[in-house]
Amino acid sequence: MVQKKNFKKQKKTNDSQNVTEQKSTAIQVVEPNPLPVVLSDTEKKTRSVLRMLVTGFLFVVTVIIWFLVGQKIFVLATQDIWLPDYFNKHKTVAVSDEVVATVDGKPIFLSDVRSFADGIPQLTEIPFEMVYPQLLETIVDSKVMLQAAEDAGMEALPDVQRAIRQAREQILSQAYLNKQLEQSVTLDQLQTLYNQELLDFKPVEEIRARHILVKSEKEANDIIIQLKAGADFGMLAEKYSLDQNSPKGDLGYFSEDMMIPEFGRAAFALKNGQISDAVKTPFGWHVIEVEDRRMSKAPAFDDVQDQLKQMAMEQNAQKVLEAERQKQNVVIRKKTIIRTK
Repeated sequence: MVQKKNFKKQKKTNDSQNVTEQKSTAIQVVEPNPLPVVLSDTEKKTRSVLRMLVTGFLFVVTVIIWFLVGQKIFVLATQDIWLPDYFNKHKTVAVSDEVVATVDGKPIFLSDVRSFADGIPQLTEIPFEMVYPQLLETIVDSKVMLQAAEDAGMEALPDVQRAIRQAREQILSQAYLNKQLEQSVTLDQLQTLYNQELLDFKPVEEIRARHILVKSEKEANDIIIQLKAGADFGMLAEKYSLDQNSPKGDLGYFSEDMMIPEFGRAAFALKNGQISDAVKTPFGWHVIEVEDRRMSKAPAFDDVQDQLKQMAMEQNAQKVLEAERQKQNVVIRKKTIIRTK
């Protein structure tokens, strides 16, 4: 079950990428007395567009592959999953090294898939078992493309070398920025942010519910029949639910907007003690039971400290960057470029 952050929507910044022009060379075979070939404007434009599409595709694929490889190397080198949590709350732990796939005889371990999932913040609230198949396919595809690129000698190409340098620079600069931002946050700053959030806090209705997640509507309906016959919800959840991160199906208290729309609407339409019909979401079919209702209270400082730290780091980012600029004596000689015909 995917839950949204409800204390403060965190801003995200997207890294900008510089698109470089790629020059191509061609070898022309000259025959005796060659006839001149004249291309129409349409043919010229078509060839130009095709060349740009192919070149752009290869560049994007290369950047993605090397970013994934670079991120993996960084994680292994530091033994810290820094992407999902800037304050090192989640440390890398020993996981099963079962081989889950091979590419050209080279193994892909279950731990590789888990590490990859840990590096994607959007997946932190989704059961690993649900996203595992797609993550594995993604890793396999990246390994396949990497091997193909190496066999084709792509690493020696100037554009690929440039992309590798850019990926390395991005990883190193982001790691250093994160470290500096961690050190910039103070307890007083967090307390000030917390007090500001309290002023904006408005109570909303919350429910406490349980759910059982299965793959098909038939499975969900079979479970509903068992529940109506007196079966224990928690026992069925432990036996059948794909969401093993919610003990006995318990989701705790949540507001409607914390859940994906299909689930939230169905859950809040129920009365206390009522069991839902089968509810379809992108994750499968759910059986929901509502246990309690209440009005929300402002979270305690300790409960939102991680979110406050993230907010503080976002506030401090510009100051940290400015300090580094001053230390390195940055001089921008041309801030704008006038477009000429």
